[in-house]
Amino acid sequence: MIAVVIISLLAALALPAAHRAGKNARHARFMNDLRMYRDAVETCRMETGIDDLGAGSGLVHPLLAEYFDPQRWAAPTPIGGQWDVEYEKSGVRLAVGVHGYEVSDDELLEIDARYDVGNLAAGNMRKIANDRYYWVIED
Repeated sequence: MIAVVIISLLAALALPAAHRAGKNARHARFMNDLRMYRDAVETCRMETGIDDLGAGSGLVHPLLAEYFDPQRWAAPTPIGGQWDVEYEKSGVRLAVGVHGYEVSDDELLEIDARYDVGNLAAGNMRKIANDRYYWVIED
């Protein structure tokens, strides 16, 4: 009986830590992907001189297809939703990020605090429109 109680207590302590570790890993994977896509957009833009690299949520502009795996771009992001490039929309000139994310604003704030300025309306990473979280390349 004592062994069962001890095991139950250890499990109760381990589950929140495992959940936190999983969430942190998901956030890190999201940021790694976001940085890779941001770098691809900036590199393509510099090499081609073309700024309008948007094709729609989950769709890859033909020029960008040379800079990363289009199938990975089309897959859901680690925070849900689809990858997207915004060009002269939603109050920004050029941005790359997620349209239709599925996490709460509190979780977005956790990501933002860890990787940017901790404010969804300021810094490089911003919530634009109602359901878009983007790395703003150019205002």
